[in-house]
Amino acid sequence: MGMKKTTSLKASFWKFLYMLLIGLIGAVAIPFSLILAGTSTGLITYADYSERCTKDLAPVIAATPDLADVQLPMGCKYLVLDKNYQVTETTLEGDDLDRAMEYAISGKINSNLNKQYLFVTRKNEYVVLQYYIGSQFTNEWLYEHFPSPEILLYIFIAINCIAVCVILTAKFAKNMRTQLSPLFEATRQVAEQNLDFEVRHSKIKEFEDVLCSFANMKDNLKISLEKQWNAEQLQREQIAALAHDLKTPLTVIQGNIDLINETELDDEQRLYAGYITESSEQIGIYIKALIDISRTIAGYQLHLEKFDIADYMGQIKAQASSLCLTKGICLQLETGANLGTLKADKLLLERAIMNVISNALDHSPPQGTIYVTVQKTDCFLHISITDEGGGFTPEALHHAQEQFFMGDKSRTSNMHFGMGLYITSSIIKQHGGQLVLSNSKKTGGAQVTIKIPY
Repeated sequence: MGMKKTTSLKASFWKFLYMLLIGLIGAVAIPFSLILAGTSTGLITYADYSERCTKDLAPVIAATPDLADVQLPMGCKYLVLDKNYQVTETTLEGDDLDRAMEYAISGKINSNLNKQYLFVTRKNEYVVLQYYIGSQFTNEWLYEHFPSPEILLYIFIAINCIAVCVILTAKFAKNMRTQLSPLFEATRQVAEQNLDFEVRHSKIKEFEDVLCSFANMKDNLKISLEKQWNAEQLQREQIAALAHDLKTPLTVIQGNIDLINETELDDEQRLYAGYITESSEQIGIYIKALIDISRTIAGYQLHLEKFDIADYMGQIKAQASSLCLTKGICLQLETGANLGTLKADKLLLERAIMNVISNALDHSPPQGTIYVTVQKTDCFLHISITDEGGGFTPEALHHAQEQFFMGDKSRTSNMHFGMGLYITSSIIKQHGGQLVLSNSKKTGGAQVTIKIPY
C-alpha cells in the first residue's frame, strides 16, 4: 500500500469542535447583527423607548383636558378612573386590567418586567398607563403580526444553533464514514471469500494503520490459503490418479477370480474364492467413492439437453420402483400438469434424484412408502422426495449436505459414506438450483426438495 498524508483522529475531532464553535458564534452573531441593523434603521426601537416616551408624555396627559387629543406611543394602553376608582374608559382587558386597577389602588409594582405601569393624576380623574419594556417594531403591520424582536432573536439563535450542530455533525459523520469505507469494503470482500483486491487508503492516521494491518493480514492469509489450496488440489489429483490406477489391478483380480470360479473347486476353495469376490467388490465401491469425491470437488462437466419432464420422471419411476421392490417399499409418483420441458444433464440429474431416493430407502420402515411429487412453481421445477422414517435431526438439517456427514445412525447400509446428499447438492448447484431439506408434516419423515430453474 502506498502512503498518503494523514491526520490523526484527535486532530480531526478538534477541527470539528473548532468548526462547531465558529458556527455557533456565527449562529448567535447573525441574529444580533440583524437586530442592530433594524435598530439603526429605525425599524426596531431600543428596549427603553416605550418607557421614555410614556414618562415624557405623563405631564402632557395631566395637562390636556381631552385625553383623545394625546397621541400615545405604539403598544401603550391606558385605564381611566374617576375619583372613586371606578372605570370610565380603558383599552386594557383581562389580567392587564386587574393589574392596572391594583396598581392604581395600592401602588403595587407589577411582577411582569415586560409590562410596567405609570400613574397620572388629572383634574377629575386618574389615568394608569401601561407600557412595554423591550424592543418593538415601529412598523404597525410587523408589530401586530410578529412576536417582539427579542423573541424573534431567541428563535433565530435557537434555529441557527440547531442547524449548525446538525449540519456540521452530519458532515463530520459523513467524513468519518468516508474514511472508514475502505475498511468496510475490505471486510465485505473477505466475508465474500475474495482476497484478490487492493485495500484502499484513509486520511485518518489511526484508520490508515488499521488498514495497513488488515492489508498485511489479507496478503498473508491469501498466501497461506493459496498454499493450502494448491496442496489440496495436488492431493485430490493424486487421489483421483490413484483411484484410476487401482482399477487396473482390481480388474485383473476380478478377472482371475472369475476364471478360478469356472474351474472345479472344493467347498473350502469355493468359500475362499467367494471371500475374494466379495472383497474385490467392496474395493470397487471404495474406488468409485474416491472418484466421485474428486469429480464432485472439481465440478461435473454438464451435457445439457432438452427433454420432456413427464416422460423423464416416468423413466425415473421405473428405475426406482425396481430398487424399492427389493426392499419391500412402495413408491408413489405424483406429477403436476403441463410440466413442459427442462434443459439439464439427464444422467447427472438422474443420479441426483436416485441418490435422494436411495437415502429415503435407507430411512424408510418396512412396508413403508416413498412419495415423489413433481411440480412447477415460480419458474422452478420442484422434485420432492418424502419418506416415512424418523425425519432429519436438527443437526442433519444443517449439515446433511456436507461431505462425509453421517449423523443418522439408523441407516441399514454398511457401505454408506455420507456422500449421497453432498453429491446431489453439488449437481443441483451446477444446474443453478438448490437442495432444500425439511421434515414432512404429513408423514413425519424426511423431505428433500430439488429446485431447478426452467
